[in-house]
Amino acid sequence: MQPSKEREASDGDPMDDLDDLLDDDLAEGGDPSTSDEADSRAERNESAGRAAETGGDGGRVGTSGRWFSAKAFALALAAVAIGVFVGGAIPLIGGTIGSAGGVFLAAFLIGLALSARRYVETGLAGAAAGALVAVTNVLGVGFLPIGFDYLQQWGLPLLAVGGGVGLVAALLGHYFGRDLRAGLTADVEG
Repeated sequence: MQPSKEREASDGDPMDDLDDLLDDDLAEGGDPSTSDEADSRAERNESAGRAAETGGDGGRVGTSGRWFSAKAFALALAAVAIGVFVGGAIPLIGGTIGSAGGVFLAAFLIGLALSARRYVETGLAGAAAGALVAVTNVLGVGFLPIGFDYLQQWGLPLLAVGGGVGLVAALLGHYFGRDLRAGLTADVEG
């Protein structure tokens, strides 16, 4: 093992080690331990290791992770729940269409407000809301035993369709919110 690899392995994140090994294998020519790219990568890994030791957000999954953040998920879940409630309460539109619009609007606002990409958290919140709205709409229509019988026969496809609609609405809303944020924060040339 190269000396730079020994330093990188000490930070405790096996995914960084795997990423570095793959980068080294794919690099064209030369010794990667002496290149500027390897040096900057080693500095990033050391700083990530220090951040993880001091309780910073150096992890990928957790309270403030890079891939999944529990804080962002809780925020997205609360915003989507409020959006579903408000969208479902709109007269003449309400119901399923209003709830889907509420998911879209909540995800749009999350994308506009947060500086980091949070597609996973927003998508999961939207899918959960869509599945819940689909089930409650079936149970809220007509006589309750008929709704339970319908759920026994068509429950899983209903959850899949409702979750899929919620997922798509949330991802599109988050994408358009991030796009607007990028346009608002970009420097104007001229």
